[in-house]
Amino acid sequence: MLSIGAAQFKPNISPTIIDQSPHKIAHVITEASGERVIIDPEESVNTVMLWFYLLINVGACFGIPTTYLAKLVGYWAAYLIPTILYLMLPPLLWYLNPRLVKQPPGGSDLGNVFKVLGDIFAHGGLKKIGRKGFWEVGKPSVRKAAGSTKVYAYDDHFVNDVRRTFQACGIFLFLPVWQINDGGLGAAANALSAGMDTNGLPNDLLDNLNSVSIVIMVPVMNHIIYPLLRRRGIKWGAISRMTFGFALGTVGSIAFSVLQYYVYQTSPCGYNATTCADIVPVGEVSVSNISYAWYSVPIIITAISEIFVNVTAYGIAYSRAPKNMKGLVASVNLAMTAISAAIGLATSAAIQDPYLIWVFAGPTIAGAVLTVIFWFTFKHIDKEEFVLSTDFAELKKDSDRDSDEERAGQPKMIDEKS
Repeated sequence: MLSIGAAQFKPNISPTIIDQSPHKIAHVITEASGERVIIDPEESVNTVMLWFYLLINVGACFGIPTTYLAKLVGYWAAYLIPTILYLMLPPLLWYLNPRLVKQPPGGSDLGNVFKVLGDIFAHGGLKKIGRKGFWEVGKPSVRKAAGSTKVYAYDDHFVNDVRRTFQACGIFLFLPVWQINDGGLGAAANALSAGMDTNGLPNDLLDNLNSVSIVIMVPVMNHIIYPLLRRRGIKWGAISRMTFGFALGTVGSIAFSVLQYYVYQTSPCGYNATTCADIVPVGEVSVSNISYAWYSVPIIITAISEIFVNVTAYGIAYSRAPKNMKGLVASVNLAMTAISAAIGLATSAAIQDPYLIWVFAGPTIAGAVLTVIFWFTFKHIDKEEFVLSTDFAELKKDSDRDSDEERAGQPKMIDEKS
């Protein structure tokens, strides 16, 4: 039930939030001081998504008290906190609904996407896959110039949107390996911490540093780093940010691998560190003398990588999708998490002693290679103009729509004196 609810909610929340941003096109404003400032819609979307991601992780910080509740009181108390929070959401959404800027349902453009692809493959597109000119073949203007009398329900601009959408989906395909490196493959991180000296702390407590690190770093990026780069005229594009995030994830995963190596070297049971408590006699030391505090290093590094990867991916899913496919493209982005989870399940038999070093090292190597491939494949996108495929006239609050309908229904006033 939770997965069904998440599937309904998550793909729609990020497009809805970006719809609330008033800055959809680049424009110049004059400050009270007289200074003229350029408003960049790409930076605006990135800022909105940074705050969105911060709030997600504020909620995730509740994992800290629930960890202790589960240990000291019971799991029923740990589940009670999110239950209370969930019960607060329906009244909140009911209150916000008429106050939100929304695009009215317009059906899905998925059928037109298949029509574009059908036209392309019917006219030699198969030989042009991955080459320049592949999408040109599917444009209505090109088809009509070639003698087609077909009536098209879309225009050339829509074909460009489809091209950008497929680029976005290609970008998302690089996410699963990074997601594996962000916290380890399957339950590997828990297996690592099980062999460390936790001094009585729950061995999953420091996992919550992921959320804490994000809550701390988002304001730093939003108010210090990004403004500093803009003042110096440095444009840190979406692909550059994601590449940096992938690199950080790889570095964090290296730290997991190194930490696991030293746990094996210092454990009383050597390469059976995870199950050492079942091997040594009762009362003897069964864990490595490596402090559990070191576990925070890869957790913090990979958490910071999320600010560059996940936040940017939300913006890409919105900006590179046709107006009636934003939820679908956001779903594709989120579906990458399912792929990484499926890989974790498929390899669960290997996530055990004495293989844990390679459980971390394997995805680390793959992540490093894919980071390089990602940069050289998509770096040209940073030079493209940031475009939001949205009909801005349709983005209105419910109260504004009612006012428009009332005005449309009023009879025109005729000045009898004229």
